Amino acid sequence: MEKPQENKQGVRKNTQRVQGSPGTERKETKSPQESTDSTPKGIPKTHSVAEPVAKAHPSKTKLPKKLIWISLISTFLSMQYGYNIWIVNSPTVLLQDFYNISTYEELMDPDSQTFMMSITIALFPLGGIFGALVFGYCADRFGRKGTLLITNILSIVSAMLMGLSNKVQPFEFTMFARVYTGMCTGLVSCIIPLYLSEISQTSMRGSFVMMHHLLLTIGVVVARVLALRELLGTAEGWPILMSLGGIMPLFQLGMLPLLPESPRYLLIQKKKEEDAVEVLKNLRETEDVEEEIEEFHQEANFEKTEKKINTLKLLLRSPNLRWHVLTIVVLMLGQQVTGVNAAYYYTTRIYEAAKVGRDKVRFVTIATDTFVSFSTTLGVYLVDSVGRRTLLLVGFGICSVTCILLSITMTLQDIYPFMTYINTVLDDVFLIGHGFGPYPVPPLIVAELFLQSSRSSGFVIAGVLQWFFHFITGVTFLRTENRLKGYIFLIFCPLCIAVFYYIFNFVPETKNMTFLDIRKLMAIQTAKRSKVKVHVDK
Repeated sequence: MEKPQENKQGVRKNTQRVQGSPGTERKETKSPQESTDSTPKGIPKTHSVAEPVAKAHPSKTKLPKKLIWISLISTFLSMQYGYNIWIVNSPTVLLQDFYNISTYEELMDPDSQTFMMSITIALFPLGGIFGALVFGYCADRFGRKGTLLITNILSIVSAMLMGLSNKVQPFEFTMFARVYTGMCTGLVSCIIPLYLSEISQTSMRGSFVMMHHLLLTIGVVVARVLALRELLGTAEGWPILMSLGGIMPLFQLGMLPLLPESPRYLLIQKKKEEDAVEVLKNLRETEDVEEEIEEFHQEANFEKTEKKINTLKLLLRSPNLRWHVLTIVVLMLGQQVTGVNAAYYYTTRIYEAAKVGRDKVRFVTIATDTFVSFSTTLGVYLVDSVGRRTLLLVGFGICSVTCILLSITMTLQDIYPFMTYINTVLDDVFLIGHGFGPYPVPPLIVAELFLQSSRSSGFVIAGVLQWFFHFITGVTFLRTENRLKGYIFLIFCPLCIAVFYYIFNFVPETKNMTFLDIRKLMAIQTAKRSKVKVHVDK
């Protein structure tokens, strides 16, 4: 029996290759169980996804401290993302913006002001679309760490532009600053979950990727607190408030030398196995990374037909990935167009109707955002135990029910004053449910549905869709709300139910599975659906 050879890093290279890969040296006799395997043709049979997942290696079950610190440092940009969402994009602060609408006579009309506010809201996600479009090129050309460097530099410039918005009087400058800030945020929304998914362990991948959204919600809370008029929420303090978002990327830029490149990117895309092994040993705090390196090799062999696949090919000429792309479309639609903007917009109004003083409402909304952060924290804790599907189904189920109830209670609050108190509870429940699954889980699903060389293209599609739907809701929400009032939730309810139905029937559970196993599972499900379709046609 030939002994496995060892390379310089102490990682054994198996002489036996995965079935169907180049360099196969011997044939294997199939057992009866293997001969009846239902895996579609062309899928390497490393092991069946239908079988129980093998017991995790000790190095995979323990939680390396270095990985935790690296993940926290990388998510500081996520905190700026949340900070910008509220400071730059929230309708509740646009009246304090430096457009100074009252100085333009043509904008004294309320409808004109509403139109200008809608345009202002739309500029931020419009920039996000541009950022997502260039992300794929940056991630594959400069690497994950190189893209982090670029994003940090651009984000620091973004904070400087926003801080100068009140000094440069033409409102065109403010428009440009918002588009530019949106572009930086679009990059952040893609690179952080992608990077976290590629450096984390399989058994804890969900928790690490969802840290992106957890830091985002913390950024929103920080922005709300600093925007209090007792702190920086004044005309004098507003420029400082707008520019403080630059602290997060400045800090990460200083810590960037401590962050490693993605080991998957190094081995699978750059063919630098020695560097990948060293990075992986450092991340796992162990010398025994052979099993994970072998998994990288298996993925590299499997995805040879997908290498250097661009976004357009992924959309139009990859029949094996159509269900993956459709799943992204549905999840991004559910993330952005399920009423979360309406819920945030009505938070202040609902509490004021409940006779909470205007001065106290500010603190109540901060408390609401804090509860949303706790909800996301619970999701981070549960995602790798109860699963992704459970979080999504529970979250969209809560959103569906509360949309119906809010439509009823907000209509009746003029007749029955006590309904305002029920509205406050329902609004908070909606936001907590949305923060539990529908918002943080989709980026994780995007990372898991694609293999290494096509993953960046998957994030491009997801990012463009996320910011496009955000753009559409930003442009249309205020005008639609002026006409429908509380009935606006009736628009979002069918969407929530439709997304719930799709997830329940078509989205598989992916917890504790490698990227390759997830791909094989999707291939099996796609093959089964194709057989059913052919049978029905006959």
